[in-house]
Amino acid sequence: MTKDVEFQDVVYTVNVRKSIISESRKQTILKGVSGVFRHGQLSAIMGPSGAGKSSLLNAISGYRKSGVEGTMHLNRKASCYITQEDHHQPLLSVEELMHIACQLKVKGKANYEETITDVLSNLNLNHRRNVTADRLSGGERKRLSIALEMVANPSIFFLDEPTSGLDEVTAATCVRLFRDLAKQGRTVVCTIHQPSASIFALFDHIYVIARGSCVFQGSPKAVVPFLSHVHIECPRHYNPADFIIEVCDSESNDVIQTLSEAMQNGKAICTKLQLPSAIASTSTLEEEPSSLEPMTDFVIKPTVTSMILEQQRPKVSTLVQKMKQITRFFHSPHAVSGFVQFWVLFRLMWTKTMRNRTVLWIQLVHHIICAIFIGLIFLNAANDGARMFDHLKFCLGVCFFFCYTQVMVPILAYPREVKLVKKECFNRWYGLFPYYLALTLSRLPVQIFLNVIFTMLVYWLAGLPAEFFRYALFTVVGLIVSLCAEGFGLMIGATFNVMNGSAIGPLTIAPFLGLAIYGFDFAPQIPAIMQWLMRASFIRGGVVSVVLVVFGYNRQRLDCNEMYCHFDDPKVLLHYVRIDNTTLQFELGILIAMTLFYRLLCYLSLRRRFYK
Repeated sequence: MTKDVEFQDVVYTVNVRKSIISESRKQTILKGVSGVFRHGQLSAIMGPSGAGKSSLLNAISGYRKSGVEGTMHLNRKASCYITQEDHHQPLLSVEELMHIACQLKVKGKANYEETITDVLSNLNLNHRRNVTADRLSGGERKRLSIALEMVANPSIFFLDEPTSGLDEVTAATCVRLFRDLAKQGRTVVCTIHQPSASIFALFDHIYVIARGSCVFQGSPKAVVPFLSHVHIECPRHYNPADFIIEVCDSESNDVIQTLSEAMQNGKAICTKLQLPSAIASTSTLEEEPSSLEPMTDFVIKPTVTSMILEQQRPKVSTLVQKMKQITRFFHSPHAVSGFVQFWVLFRLMWTKTMRNRTVLWIQLVHHIICAIFIGLIFLNAANDGARMFDHLKFCLGVCFFFCYTQVMVPILAYPREVKLVKKECFNRWYGLFPYYLALTLSRLPVQIFLNVIFTMLVYWLAGLPAEFFRYALFTVVGLIVSLCAEGFGLMIGATFNVMNGSAIGPLTIAPFLGLAIYGFDFAPQIPAIMQWLMRASFIRGGVVSVVLVVFGYNRQRLDCNEMYCHFDDPKVLLHYVRIDNTTLQFELGILIAMTLFYRLLCYLSLRRRFYK
C-alpha cells in the first residue's frame, strides 16, 4: 500500500447562516484543489488565516467528511491525526498513557515495556515517564501526542498547527522531530501559519493555499523563482515564507488567480533541479524562452498520481464492490476486540474517578449537606397527617436535588472530553460503542454510593417508616431519576459546547420542572392533553414514584394532632392527587425508557459529531 497522500479536485462547502431568521447559504472553503504529499518528506500546508489550511488537512485525512467532495488516495488505516490542542487524560502519567495506547492499538501480547521505552527515548520523553500529563510543557505534550500514536507505527502523520503556542526554539525542535519521522520512511503533513526562515528551510515540500485555491506547491527553494516567474519579486534578505503569505493575504483576487492558474490549482509542482537549464524548456507555463532565463534552478511539471492510473483501470463489477463492502462491514478496524476495548476503558475511567479526590470530596460533602438541609426542613414531618402539601414538597425537593445535581455536571464537564474521544476514535484506538458502555457503567458505583448516603440521611431525618423494603424502593427511585437526569445532561453535553450547553440545559429543564409541580392542588380538573404532556417530564415521573413509595404499599394511618385530618389516610392523598390508578412498576418503566432514550440520543449525537 502506498504511503503517499494524493488528492484531486477536492471541494469543501459549508452552510453559513448569519442569523436565526436568515436562510443558510453554502460557502465554498476549498475550490477544487489537487496535490500530492510524498512519503519520506516533511510537507507543510501554509496560508493566511482563513485560507483553508485546516479544512484541507481535515478533508484529505478524513477527519471531516460532511461537505467534502473529490478524490483522495491514501491508506487511512496506516494514518493518524494529531489535533492542534493536545488533549490528554490529566491525572494519568506518561507511562500509564503509553500502556493504555499499547493495549488498545497493538495486537497480541507484545512486549509493551520495550516498545514504550524505545518510543519515549526517541522522542526524548523517557525521563518524564512518571509525570502526569497536566504537568508537561507545551512541547512535551505535543511529543506525547506523537508518542501515543507511534506505538502502532503509522506511516502517515497529519498534524494541525503543531507549533501553535510554542516559542521559536521549541517550535524548531518539534519541526526537526517531524523531519526525523519523515526521514524514517513516513509521510508527515502539517499545517503551519507563518514559519520563520530557519523552520521554513526544514520542510521538504510546501503547499500554499489562499482563499481556497492552491497558489504554490513544491520545494521551499523554488518559492522565490516561482514568484519571480509571475513578476512578483521577493526582496533580498526577506523570509520567503513571510513574503508569499503577505502576497496571498494582501493582493487582489487577480494575483491569486494568476498564481493558482500557474500551479493548475495543485496539479503542477515546482521542483529544485540540478540541471535546470536543460529542463526549463519543458515548463508547462506559456512564456517566452527568454523569460525563463533567470530561473536556472526552477521547473514546473505536472504531478502524475496513482489516482489517474486508477481512473484508467476498468470498472469493478457491482457484485464485487458489494462483496467488498460486506467484508469491510464485518472487518474491525481496531487492533483489539470490543470486549478488550471496554475493559481497558472501564479501568481507565475508574482510575480517573478515584484519583480525582477533590471532585469526590466535593460530591460527598454536597450530598451530605443537601440531605441534612432537606431533612431538617421536613424533620419528623413524614408522619403528620395535617401536612399533606409538605409531604408533596418533600417529594418534589428530593427529585429536584437528583435532577439538578446530575444534569449540570455533564453539561459543563463533558464537552471537553468529547474532543479527546473524537480524536482517539478517529485514530482507531477504540470504537464508540465500547467507549460509551464503559462511560455508562464506570459512573455507576460512585453514583450508587452517593445516592445511598443522601437517601439514608433524608429518609431518617424526615421520619419515614423504618421499613427496609420501603427505603430500598425510595433509593431505587432516586437512583433511576439521577440516571435519567445524567443521561439528559450527557445528551446536551455531547451535542453542544460548554457555552451553549450551559444556556440550553436550564432552558430545557425548566418546562420539565413546571410539569412536575403542575396540578397537584387541582388534580381532578387537569385536562387530558396535560396528562399526556406531564408524561414527557421525567421529573414528574420521579415525583409520582416517590409519592407512591412514601404513601403506598399499605402504609399505616398518619398521626393526627388536630380535631380532623382529611389526609391522615395515605389512600385519600393518593386519590386526591389522582395517582391511585397507576403503579410504581409502570412509572419506573417509563423512567427507565426515558433513561434509555436520552442515552441513545447521546450516543447518536456523538456518532454524528465523530463521523460526519
